[in-house]
Amino acid sequence: MLSRVCSAAVNGIDAYAVEVEVNCGYGETFIALVGLPDAAVKESKDRVSTALANSGYKFPMGKTTINLAPADVKKEGPSFDLPIAIGMLAASEQIETDQLDNFVIVGELALTGGVRTCKGVLPIALKAKADGKTGVLVPAENAAEAAVVDGLNVIPVQNLREAAQFLEGEIRIAPTKVNLEKLFAHELNEENDFSEVKGQENVKRALEIAGAGGHNVINVYQIRLFMSTDLF
Repeated sequence: MLSRVCSAAVNGIDAYAVEVEVNCGYGETFIALVGLPDAAVKESKDRVSTALANSGYKFPMGKTTINLAPADVKKEGPSFDLPIAIGMLAASEQIETDQLDNFVIVGELALTGGVRTCKGVLPIALKAKADGKTGVLVPAENAAEAAVVDGLNVIPVQNLREAAQFLEGEIRIAPTKVNLEKLFAHELNEENDFSEVKGQENVKRALEIAGAGGHNVINVYQIRLFMSTDLF
């Protein structure tokens, strides 16, 4: 049986849709993972198979083909674990749901079946809303980040079984909500910290010198670029 699960990945600061296609067929038990996966994605089949067993599900027998579309774009990171697992459960008829087209699903799986945090949830949530999805299934630790996107049901999941039961309608999970006004007011009161800036050592050093000596930032930065002395 063939199943399709909506997921997404991040390229730079923007997200793009990824469709996880899973087909469970006959023959020797084997998993074929295609669609330009990197090493972390290729390893997902081992994490997923163990997470399925430890969550009380059966590993599909026969040949299982997993395609990450579009196939001409390289896929990176472990965030496809959860959608692959859900796709395998649907393709092997261990779960029945009509919600797979409505939700974008992302999350790394632990061997226990727990769902671990992943990167890029905010742009993924923005992409899900732009594509007209009902909501997103994300790791519980990422739910507040995704909930910044208004008008989207952000479903926090702790583990694989919880995600599967929600999609089947066996359990209800309240969408995560955040108070945007309170959040932004809090952020505005925080001071900028250079420790949060990655790299840009020349720029940070120029600002430090300008601040310490009351100099013009542009002049200091130009000197910093064209002179190399112990003074800087």
